[in-house]
Formats: sequence, C-alpha cells, structure tokens
Amino acid sequence: MICTTIEQSKRLIELKIDINTADMCWCENDVITISYIDSLITECPAWSLSALLELIPPYLGEFNEGIDFGFDKAVNGKWYSAHYLQYTKEGIKSIKTVTGDTAVDAVFEMIVWLKENKKM
Repeated sequence: MICTTIEQSKRLIELKIDINTADMCWCENDVITISYIDSLITECPAWSLSALLELIPPYLGEFNEGIDFGFDKAVNGKWYSAHYLQYTKEGIKSIKTVTGDTAVDAVFEMIVWLKENKKM
C-alpha cells in the first residue's frame, strides 16, 4: 500500500490531524494523488509515507538528550518498525517502538501513539 487505508485516514482525522497535510485521497476505492484535484481532499484524504513522516516531530521535547526517530525493515521483510530512541551518555534507550506490516502501517501507529500520548 502506498498510503493510509480509508480506516487509517478516518482515525487520523479523529485525532485532529489536519487534512491539508494529506497528499492523496481515496476516490471510488482507488487512491489518487491530489496535486491536481485539491477539492477531493475533503472527501476522504489519504497520507503517503512521506506525508506521514512529515507529521513526526523531530524530537520529544520532554527529554534533554537527543531523540531520533528510527525506521527499520525486518530482515525477513515481513514487517517494519518505527521507534523513538533517546541517546544518553549511558547509551541508547528505546522510548517507544511500534510495528506494522508495511512502512505506512508502522508510521501510522507511531503517529497514533504520539497523538494519544499528547506528544504532538
């Protein structure tokens, strides 16, 4: 999948994600880019992987040490993970890790977690 599903898109809207950040939309069960059809964004917006990544804040403000958002594909290629890591003098500490069947799924799950935990 190249973008959020209709169900994922509806969840992002429930979480108050600005639909103007979507770069695609669903139209009769087909996904299309909205660069030419901006009026369709209000019908059922969809977010590509790159649009979702733009929503991720560069760091979690509550930590003084550097925080990096990481994104990995499993060796077997069956799932992806997205995680925030905290770098300290003692080493790397995982703050949160989520997984999904696709890159879009993993980043979507991270955004949901961030919004539900008031991190963005």
